Parts: sequence; structure tokens; C-alpha cells
Amino acid sequence: MNIRTATILIAVLGLNACNGEPPRTLTGYAEGEYVSVAAPEGGWVSEMLVQRGALVNVGDPLFTLDADAQVAQRDQAAAQLKQAEAQLANLEKGRRPDEIAALEAALTQASANRTLTEAEYKRTLELKKRGFVSQAALDTRRAQRDAAAMQVNQTQANLALARKGARNDEIAAARAAADGAQAALARAEYGLSQRRIRAKVAGRIEDTLRRAGEFVPPGGAVVQMLPPQNVKLRFFVPEQQRSKVTVGTVVGVACDACAKNMKARVTFVASAAEFTPPVIYSVGSREKLVWMVEATPEGDLQLNPGQPLDVTLP
Repeated sequence: MNIRTATILIAVLGLNACNGEPPRTLTGYAEGEYVSVAAPEGGWVSEMLVQRGALVNVGDPLFTLDADAQVAQRDQAAAQLKQAEAQLANLEKGRRPDEIAALEAALTQASANRTLTEAEYKRTLELKKRGFVSQAALDTRRAQRDAAAMQVNQTQANLALARKGARNDEIAAARAAADGAQAALARAEYGLSQRRIRAKVAGRIEDTLRRAGEFVPPGGAVVQMLPPQNVKLRFFVPEQQRSKVTVGTVVGVACDACAKNMKARVTFVASAAEFTPPVIYSVGSREKLVWMVEATPEGDLQLNPGQPLDVTLP
């Protein structure tokens, strides 16, 4: 509250006190709660898109910051996503056709080798029964036959695995990597979008705190806004009238060049009393206690911060 408003308030209180009646009409003023708009990350202001006094709606652009680093991060995340998706697709579809064909040819060769070693083993076994070959020669043929059979089994298993593709846990790991890359890309795109700041609420631009070419630290305010719903009344109630004012009380409001029969609803009443400002140097006035009260305008009441008001209690 400025000194002029406080002086008017004290004068009204003192005049009514001299008449022996508590004041019913009090002097107050309009108060604004400003919204400071900043960017999540710091950077150089590349463009200011609003001017002081401009009215903006939700979604209107306010200012932009340089975005070279954010564009590079977005491109990197997009490339990593493509890599992860390609790895997942490669694991899900199994081996290529030419690799399958190579394994099938290897199986055919292993089967033929098994047939040959089986026949040679049988001939050697007959010769052993007749006493023409030694036991060592028979053992060698048996080992060759068994090795050929194992080679066939191994080749069959490799072919079946190639046709199935990767294991489920490998595919799950690749899918999780692709999901993580997708989330990283979304985060990078969000960071890029935050280089062009838009209004989250409608209101009037009260001040532009930066200019194009200035560096803004993280969280540094660039624009100051005043939404119309953030304008409220503030007045002080003397001790004699304190009981008449509670949250929800409707009070009358009057101001210069304003419409008649305007109303406001009390939204806050201070729990602690305070002394009136010592702008009138009399002991009686200085010892009077008042309570700060805030009220929200109703209807189409348009107020400006600092505007003096007359508040009529019920």
C-alpha cells in the first residue's frame, strides 16, 4: 500500500472515529499478482514476440531462445531410435534367406557324409568278422560314423535356430532398447519445443525483462504477465468492523469512472492485526488496529493494480 492510499485510509478512519461511529465505507486499492514467465533451460534470447501492454491468449508465443544444441540432441536421439528399431527388426525376422540356404546345404552335406561313414563302418565290420582288418580299424570307422551323425544333429539344430530367429529374452532386450530410444527422442523434442515459450494463461504483458541478444540463465524471467483473474481488492478493516467481515462476505466497490453497484467477494482475512501506517502522527491514530482483507471482483469489474477503491461493508 502506498503512502497516499494509507493517508486516505487513516483520514477516513479518523473522521468516523470523531463521529463516534465505526466506518462503513473504507478506502482500499487494487492489487495484482504477476506471473513471471521463464524458460526451463538458459540460453540466448533470439526473438521477443510480444511488447508491453499487449493482450495474449493461452498458446500465444512470447519469446524464443537459440536452439542449436537442442536440434543436435533431437537429431542424435532420432538416429539412435532408428538404430534400435533396426536391431529389433533384425532379431525378430531371423536369418536372411541366403544364410538359411547355406545351412540347408551344410545339412545335406552332413547327411551324405553320415551315410558314407555308416556304409564304411558296416563294410569294415564284415571284414573284421572275417579277420581281414584289425580292431583298431573298426574303431576308427565307428568313430567316423558317430562324428558324422553328431555333425548332422548340430547342423539340424543350427538350421532350426536360424529359422526361429533370436531368443525371446534377446528380442525383449532389443524392444526395451527401442522403447528407451523412443522416450529419449520424445524428451529431446520436448526440450526443443521449450525454446519457443508460449503463454500458459491469458493476460496482459506488463513488462519485458529481456531483449533479443541477451543471455538468460535457467529459470530467469523474460516476460511478466498479469492475468485478469489475478487482480484483487485489498483494504483494511478497523477493529470495530472486524466481526462483520469473513471469507465469503460480499462487499460493495466503487471507484472513479466505474459502473455503479459493483461487488466483490472476500477471499482472505488476515489472522493477525497490524497498526495503521504512521503517516498521521497522533497517538490515537497510531494505536488503532486494522486487519488486512482481500476480495475478488465479481462480474465484469475491471481494475488496475494501484487503483484506489471505496469498499462498502454490508
